[in-house]
Amino acid sequence: MTGSGERVGDHLDRRVPHPRRLPFNAGTLKVARALAVQCASAAGLGEDRVQDAELVVSELTANSVEHGGGSGVLCLWQDATHLVIEVSDGGHITDPLAGRRPVPPDSVGGRGLLLVHKLADLVRVHSGPGGTTIRVYFTRAMM
Repeated sequence: MTGSGERVGDHLDRRVPHPRRLPFNAGTLKVARALAVQCASAAGLGEDRVQDAELVVSELTANSVEHGGGSGVLCLWQDATHLVIEVSDGGHITDPLAGRRPVPPDSVGGRGLLLVHKLADLVRVHSGPGGTTIRVYFTRAMM
């Protein structure tokens, strides 16, 4: 909860058409990646974009396990134009530019969010003391 009584991510549109929802932890990261592949394929993404979505889910869920309290919730859905991937956890990102600037070459780690920003079409991050929600958009090929 944030100080105002709303949950982190409540400012994001919650009218989601039938999301696939998966609570995850270290033992279910493989299941999360498989769900990403299934949903990206069903959304009509090409093979390269399906792999991008899988990698994004892999990075975000691993970050949740390592930095966000050991677990989180993955939600995936599609609308008319996008596959949407959302990961929420109990962590707090204090750097507003995390994932937006290069990491020093001698730094160990710290490239996961940067990779997410490079692979996705749009990344929205909302983080506060009550947790973090990251929503990622992949544009669907129009058929």
